[in-house]
Amino acid sequence: MDQSTGELIERLSRLESQQAKLQRSNKHMRIMTGAMLLVCGALFTMAQTSSAVPDTVEAQQFLLRDSTGKLRGAMGVLPDGAVGLNLSDPNGRTRITVDLASSGTPGVDLYDQDGKVRATMALGDAGQPGLGLYGPNGHLRTSLDVPGGKTAGLAFYKDDGQPAWGVP
Repeated sequence: MDQSTGELIERLSRLESQQAKLQRSNKHMRIMTGAMLLVCGALFTMAQTSSAVPDTVEAQQFLLRDSTGKLRGAMGVLPDGAVGLNLSDPNGRTRITVDLASSGTPGVDLYDQDGKVRATMALGDAGQPGLGLYGPNGHLRTSLDVPGGKTAGLAFYKDDGQPAWGVP
């Protein structure tokens, strides 16, 4: 019986030693798992809170809406290559347009509260500037242009759009 008691004590000692090793191993495993979870959580949080602004945003059209969702502006490229910017008032009426024709000629138009063009400024194909002022009925009332290589012209028009007075 002494021998079997000695074997049992030896076996028990081995089991206790193995249990101690398993406990240490388990402790290391828990520490490593916790560290991995911490690193993964930090990476996930950094990915979600990235406040970096992109260097470039590309599109053929951009729309600008107010806080109620109403369209207040648009900028885009037309199929013919013309580029334009259109800004509207709170009632949805166009008030200003800035455009660049496909030929490269720029223009700016100003509109009144009824959506009628009231002033225009543009450059012609050869770069000659022009300015037009319109009456409430849409007829040209005053124009100023500087044709390339020629004398500048100033003209005034009647309410019906017929010439009233002008110089070259």
